[in-house]
Amino acid sequence: MELKFDVIDRLLPIFEPYRYKVLYGGRSSGKTATIIRYLIIRAIERKTKIICARELEGSINESTYAEIRDFIYDNNLQYDRENKNGLFYVGASTITCTNGSEFKFKGLRSGVLKLKSIPNIDICFIEEAETITNDVWEILIPTIRKEGSEIIVCFNPRDRESATYQRFIEAPQRDNELRIEINYPDNPFNSQTILDEIAYLKEHDYARYEHVYLGKVLDMTEDVIFKGKTKILDMSLEHDGRTWRYENKAIEMFYGMDFGFSTDPAAMVELCFLDKKTIYINREIYETKLLPNKYMERIKEVMPESKGKQWYADSARPDSIAQLAFDGLKVEGAEKFKGSIEAGLEYLQGFTIIINPACKNMIYEAHNYKYKTDKDSGKVTVDIIDANNHCLTGDTLVDTVDGQVKISDLVGESGLVWSYNEDTKLPELNRFYDVRETNKSADVYEIEMDDGRVIKATGYHPVLTQRGWVIVDELTEEDSILNILF
Repeated sequence: MELKFDVIDRLLPIFEPYRYKVLYGGRSSGKTATIIRYLIIRAIERKTKIICARELEGSINESTYAEIRDFIYDNNLQYDRENKNGLFYVGASTITCTNGSEFKFKGLRSGVLKLKSIPNIDICFIEEAETITNDVWEILIPTIRKEGSEIIVCFNPRDRESATYQRFIEAPQRDNELRIEINYPDNPFNSQTILDEIAYLKEHDYARYEHVYLGKVLDMTEDVIFKGKTKILDMSLEHDGRTWRYENKAIEMFYGMDFGFSTDPAAMVELCFLDKKTIYINREIYETKLLPNKYMERIKEVMPESKGKQWYADSARPDSIAQLAFDGLKVEGAEKFKGSIEAGLEYLQGFTIIINPACKNMIYEAHNYKYKTDKDSGKVTVDIIDANNHCLTGDTLVDTVDGQVKISDLVGESGLVWSYNEDTKLPELNRFYDVRETNKSADVYEIEMDDGRVIKATGYHPVLTQRGWVIVDELTEEDSILNILF
């Protein structure tokens, strides 16, 4: 049987013999897909015992098992008993090759000691290795002791201080260790769909783009509001069909959402209190261009157990709340008042906040929700930077359904404003909510137009130009601000 698999050129060295093979970088880089190809080829070439591990194995269908199984089926490598051809037997939890090679799938948090009883391991592949602790590494590495054995480490960097980052990136490289940093530009097999998603994120949230797709670590500087308050850990909650349980005790889940608008994403979160001082964020929904009439569909997909539970949402969006209530969601507005954000943050800072590693957007937000730093003194202030509160100053005229109106006259009101539909490339009327005054400590930029008009806005405000949406403090003299109505 002749086999031909596409492999990314940058990752070809993993087919060479090394004790450690470390692949790290952003998403859509092809790391896991290439490793699976290597493992399949190795299993076919000679009898090989392969352990595929991650911190928590969870449902076997959500693990590396599913990816290897699907690859075997997609390439017609499964053994056909009727025709007596093929190479792999796919079992319920293991995969074996006709030559005796075998794949086993393990979780490391509770099962690393069990690996010591498995003899003659040839390859141990650790997927999503970012969350593996130093204690686990200290047990795992000596366990893979067969002559010529390999340890393959694959992860998207998140925390510079993590045990995995310190051991395989910061530490001096061993002579028998291969390290490859790879990101999406190195992967020629990405679909146009994902490339469009990457381009959108790059344009609208460059810092998140760098972390998600270029593998930049999230450093917690002194201005980070939740510095020292968060941990990234899967607490393995279970749902018994009626209620959530943690360590066999029933716990109550709480649900909240923030409505998206324009380039700001809709965000929904599921959390609980593990004890009096610990909050655990279990699941999230985070999407741009998600309209309220589609929220229920996503909630049913991601958080089906929330059916009949109380949700809390932004009280400044009564129309959206009414839409969700009509769709069957039990939802009420969260009271907002002057200083409510500061009061909420002060309350949260009294807790340790544990975030499920699957909640990648929440992790990012926790690392990037910051206090403002005084430009002159360099000292951290008590003012909060909210990059999602893009502001034009109150004297700016905006085009509403009732004509041009000063923003200051719209504070506390709702209505219809002309906006730009990126899909149709046409202007359209959309409802506005929650108009606020510009943060008094925010830097305000003045943009002089060719016709003499001046626009005043904070640096984070996006402006539509000939090269797409650009935030104000990144505009250049070559940019042309587009008028969507004329």
